[in-house]
Amino acid sequence: MFPTVDKIPPTPDSSEPCTPRAEYPRPILVRDQWQSLNGSWFFRVDPDNRGLTEAWCDGQWDGASVITVPFSMESAASGIAEPEGAAVVWYQREVIKPEAWGSRVVLHIGASDFLTRVFVNGQEIGQHRGGYASFGFDIQHALLPGANRITIRVEDSLSWTQPRGKQAGTTRWPIDYEGVSGIWQSVWLEPLTTVSIESTAYSYQVAEQTLSYKAVLSAQVDGEVIIEVLDGDSVVASDRVQTAGRAEIRAILYIENPRLWSPEQPDLYGVRLTLLNHATGERDEAMSYTGLREVSVTDGQVCLNGTPLYLRGVLDQGYFPEGWYTATTDEAFRRDVELTLAMGFNCARKHQKAEDPRYLYWADKLGLMVWAEMPSGRVFSTELIESLTSEWMDLIKRDRAHPSIIAWVPFNESWGVWHQSERPEQRAFVDAITSLTKALDGSRVVIGNDGWEYSSGDLWTLHLYNEDSDVSSRLAALVEDPHSSVTSEFGGRDRVGALPGADVSGLPILLTECGGIGMGSFSEEDFSYGNLAETPEALEARMRKIMMDIRSLEALQGFVWTQLTDVQQEINGLLYFDRQPKLPVAIFSDIFGEAGDV
Repeated sequence: MFPTVDKIPPTPDSSEPCTPRAEYPRPILVRDQWQSLNGSWFFRVDPDNRGLTEAWCDGQWDGASVITVPFSMESAASGIAEPEGAAVVWYQREVIKPEAWGSRVVLHIGASDFLTRVFVNGQEIGQHRGGYASFGFDIQHALLPGANRITIRVEDSLSWTQPRGKQAGTTRWPIDYEGVSGIWQSVWLEPLTTVSIESTAYSYQVAEQTLSYKAVLSAQVDGEVIIEVLDGDSVVASDRVQTAGRAEIRAILYIENPRLWSPEQPDLYGVRLTLLNHATGERDEAMSYTGLREVSVTDGQVCLNGTPLYLRGVLDQGYFPEGWYTATTDEAFRRDVELTLAMGFNCARKHQKAEDPRYLYWADKLGLMVWAEMPSGRVFSTELIESLTSEWMDLIKRDRAHPSIIAWVPFNESWGVWHQSERPEQRAFVDAITSLTKALDGSRVVIGNDGWEYSSGDLWTLHLYNEDSDVSSRLAALVEDPHSSVTSEFGGRDRVGALPGADVSGLPILLTECGGIGMGSFSEEDFSYGNLAETPEALEARMRKIMMDIRSLEALQGFVWTQLTDVQQEINGLLYFDRQPKLPVAIFSDIFGEAGDV
């Protein structure tokens, strides 16, 4: 039914026989021509920050190390394997522009942490601030015939005034991990027309059977955009929209007898996009896809395609053996999605990491719902406001065409906005980002601050651990008095379920962190929520007890279990870090799967 993304073209003109992560990096918007720059780059650490004054962007480097991109220097897959990272690092390699390419060439970087500056043949091309969103720069004006030298400088810090997620910073919590410095997603070149299609977005209305489709262009243009929805090779809906000097267009398409996207049947339709530029006569074509699905809150119930949804979620940190933030193969992404589904879950809450678009592609294709979460900072400041806002907007625009994403989560457990009750500016920031998220994408639910201290958003979500007390009775007490304390078991301060003046009446209630049981013998470095289960049998018994308790609360519309895998000192995964299950997958499915739904 959907051949286009499965037949992504191979990497052309690769200088290495086995280019790492050679698959097309942006499956939601595919073009035929591109060149992977993954593989070997010269690499220099700049401990004294001399590279700019000494013009490291000019000339070739003698005695430099070699790093494998797209893996961060902390990871074994990079070939550097320096767990302490570095404040400033440099990358360099040569590229040759294919002669057949047109007048505009863009250098894309999937993600690079944190402040990235790009130079081509010694000329600075652009800068990007943020560690998670994709970005790109036009480099055609700096290219020369033959070989061209690309140099990239990346500056990072341990400051918690920048969004860092669970990368350890100036302090390290028991739930923090080693950091990720520099480039950690694919780098590639792409030839483009003067004005090109940059991103897409859509919403679907089940009752009307209409697809509201949006295309965002790289610049304002006088032209037209043709949108064709494909079932296999057949066009099932189409529209032509005049751009009228704008950089964004919207079309409404009716699809007869639609096949809806759901975890049970993740049907996808291909989308062919064509931009005709009236001024230059250029034609830009790209392939995308869409899943027809509607996420809503109706009568206090989360619904998918108009049907009440019980969320069976798992917390997923998105860390990988050898590659750390970066899966060493595309198959590893697919395997994580397949394992999550096989264990009975219908959703992954990607925790404190904006995931690689390749993971989202496999979630789209295989039918796993995703909660997309913004990595947090932990010190409220002007810098945090600016960095988080800018990057969150970029991530929404990058990912809002993925049907698997059903929820946006800009904040987690008040990280970085610790004093909302006493400081109105912090509460205003959370509320503003929640509203901004809904303005950018109204087709999903938004959870303003997941876990406690609700102020605004579509769901009321709570975090409760420690199965030694009765979870259902504690949840029932919170439902009775939302402004009472959630818990102080782990992490110190008491937190209320909802802030003063916030109204949670009628909102769907979900338990979005629970469980967290480790297994094995305990050491000083290990961490889990509560006492360890000493044997597999004890682990199974305790998980069954907790889940029976959770499912006994009729007001609850879903849960998120902590967590998918062990990561470093955290040993509370259902899988070991190498993805080997601690119990047979069939047992996990019986405990967490649909058979146990209320």
